[in-house]
Amino acid sequence: MAADYRYQHFTTKLLIHDGSFHKGAKRPGETLPEFDLPTTDGDRITTDDFGDRPLFLFTGSITCPMTASAVPSLKRLYAQCGDDVDFVMLDVREAHPGENYPQPDTMEDKMDHARTLKAFYQLPWKVAVDDLDGSLNIAMDAKPNSAYLMDRDGKIVFRSVWSRDLRGSILRPLESTAHEEPPAKDESRALLRPVILASGVIDDVMKRAGPTAVRDHWRSNFPLQLAARVASWLRPLSPDWRGITAVATLGTATVLAVVAVLWLAL
Repeated sequence: MAADYRYQHFTTKLLIHDGSFHKGAKRPGETLPEFDLPTTDGDRITTDDFGDRPLFLFTGSITCPMTASAVPSLKRLYAQCGDDVDFVMLDVREAHPGENYPQPDTMEDKMDHARTLKAFYQLPWKVAVDDLDGSLNIAMDAKPNSAYLMDRDGKIVFRSVWSRDLRGSILRPLESTAHEEPPAKDESRALLRPVILASGVIDDVMKRAGPTAVRDHWRSNFPLQLAARVASWLRPLSPDWRGITAVATLGTATVLAVVAVLWLAL
């Protein structure tokens, strides 16, 4: 299990796994297992540290483009709700290990990666570090950038496959839980929009991870990596708009190519 969790190469199988919750994953109404984890600032956080306020727990890593894409939105959420909700990022396995950030073999290496994550993105919240075998991450379905919102009793009231705020789908549960009201919606399985937006930062994150990460992503998800490469040429635009424009451009080109082939075949 440890070898499977600490993979060295990203694959299409992992890509499919990351896109949705699976049977057995912690769901609204349940509680997470107890935890006692080190943080990047030298402290420890445990289950007992929370209860006075709701807890918003989300996963990430330095080689995860979904994390990179989510950070600006998460910072806006933190500015709006950070006084009423505890924000904690759980550093998990490297989503796209490469030469610069390989899958950690020791807790010291994993802590170094987590400290880099916190410093690189200037994260204002605590970053806890899961153990090498991903005990808490696996209990949360081993997603690279999922999010779970717990009420004051430690019960999960909302979960999202991706931690990015999707037009308020995470903001509204945060606000309602902070005011001790049940969220109107208890999960988000949105996939297409967060992935399209993330394509604007994928190329940068893969290159930062190392050549192996870039090569593995071309092999495992050629269409998205192609969109990411196109997005990298659109630097005057913001990351979100780079992703949207790149996907739209490739989509249009594909449609035109199909029309041309059909026209020539007539």
